[in-house]
Amino acid sequence: MPTNKQEPQRKSPVTVEQQPDGTFQFHGGKGGFQIIEQKNKALEPYGKRIWNYGIVLEILPEANVSALNQQIGNARFVRNHYLSTRIAYYKEQKQTLSVAQYKKDYLPELKKQHEFLQLSDKFSLENAFRNVDDAYKRFFEGKGGFPRYASSRKPNGNSYTTNYTNHNIELLMKDGLPYLKLPKIGYLRFVLPKGKRMEDILPVGAVIKAATVSRIDKSNRYQVSLRIETVIDKPVFPAIIHAADILSVDLGLKVFGVFGNLEGSEAIQNPRWIKVHARRLRRFQQALSRKQYDKKTHTGSKNWEKARLMVAKEQRKTANQRKDFHHKLSRVIANSCSAFICEDLAVKNMMKNRHLSKSIASVGWSSFLTMVQYKMERAGKYFRKISRWVPSSQRCHQCGYINKDVKDLTVRKWICPKCKTLHDRDENAQKNICMEGIRLLTADGISVTF
Repeated sequence: MPTNKQEPQRKSPVTVEQQPDGTFQFHGGKGGFQIIEQKNKALEPYGKRIWNYGIVLEILPEANVSALNQQIGNARFVRNHYLSTRIAYYKEQKQTLSVAQYKKDYLPELKKQHEFLQLSDKFSLENAFRNVDDAYKRFFEGKGGFPRYASSRKPNGNSYTTNYTNHNIELLMKDGLPYLKLPKIGYLRFVLPKGKRMEDILPVGAVIKAATVSRIDKSNRYQVSLRIETVIDKPVFPAIIHAADILSVDLGLKVFGVFGNLEGSEAIQNPRWIKVHARRLRRFQQALSRKQYDKKTHTGSKNWEKARLMVAKEQRKTANQRKDFHHKLSRVIANSCSAFICEDLAVKNMMKNRHLSKSIASVGWSSFLTMVQYKMERAGKYFRKISRWVPSSQRCHQCGYINKDVKDLTVRKWICPKCKTLHDRDENAQKNICMEGIRLLTADGISVTF
């Protein structure tokens, strides 16, 4: 007989206390499960909720380069050791080597054998083998491949994560300059983002939960990603919205997307960042290929290293420009509408088309829609995806006639045989997406007025 799944036992329930300055202080929750859900439940009487966000800062390590490299190397070493030990343990025992068992039976002995691990922050080592355990879980759930070993030549072996406890991670100003305090490292200078102040990065009441330090391209450039938790007003989603405040998009390659509502539309041009940088990148890669490199030892000459950094810099600039474009456009969208409708695109399948894969990678649909979604939900606005099987391009938005000939992607304009309306392919698809989104909102109990 099926049994009801019981919730994990709460070792210490979460309670909240509002301070005189308006901030909130939490108590309990140690050793429990679903801490965020417990905190949100405790904040319900106040009309508040937990909001987690991240910010990336560039570090100026100066004299702390060796200490940072030590932490990164130790975390990589422990990660690979846990992966090897877990594989061998399963072959011998046909059982899984849990994180708790490894931490108790193997890690202390490993620290005795390798004294350099004594220099590590304890959280960095714990997070290293917990990442392997998470990779195993994703593998068994069909969300990723089998866990791989970390390499100093790849991003997965050039970072480490530490957790906040007892003020071991802090942002502060010293002599008018911004500093970051990290355990086992000390104080590090960092660069304030343009137009930002320390209060903007860490507002009153916000708490740093974790910090991930990453080394970029082995060029002694480092950045830290801070995971920050704060309490915000619980977003209130409107029960009634006007159709004019509903924005939909038909994403594409020729143009980035056609945005609009039932009344009109506007095409946003595709910046094509990869194409913009293709010429310079090709020249740098050709120069790199002519430099001396030993494939057996994976080492190159000094000129090879300089050329490699030039290639990495150009690729990084392409990625940064794409991200900047996505952030600015998603912010405009989140500020200008009450609901956003898009298609549930199968980007992974579309990337299998070798004729379009480069253009699809350049445009970055998935990252853009992720930004729009979290910004809309943060502001108490609706984000909906319609089914990818809706014939948005083939259906006439005036009479509903479905024209099978429009499956041909070369057909950019067509006349409806039934109502004789002239359609632009992308604009017609955008209006059909908007109409389908209105139907989904209405089905969810949201009233849409015209």
